[in-house]
Amino acid sequence: MVEAWNRFKENRLNQGASDTEKLVLNRELIKSGDHEVKILLESQLEISILEKFESLLIQHLRKELDNTKIQIEKEVSDQVVTKNLYTSREKFEYMAQQNPALVEFKERLGLDFDF
Repeated sequence: MVEAWNRFKENRLNQGASDTEKLVLNRELIKSGDHEVKILLESQLEISILEKFESLLIQHLRKELDNTKIQIEKEVSDQVVTKNLYTSREKFEYMAQQNPALVEFKERLGLDFDF
């Protein structure tokens, strides 16, 4: 199945796949049953991109795997949201979570991050 997916990716790239399509083509395809394959995507946007060429992918997989019942299951993975640290206080609090000894050093040295 991996070989069939790689051949499909190569064909799409040779045909001039767009940058957004390349995002989806770089995702992993996992066999999840006798007639199902699962593709792990990162957003709803990637689902809509996949839907543009999904029928071609299904036809390709059915032909390559000699299985006319192949279906694609799309799953959006949980995204880890990271907060950007802008102020000195935010940066210090983040580092203090990683290393609680920094709080003690701050107190001993009498440092203040509020200007």
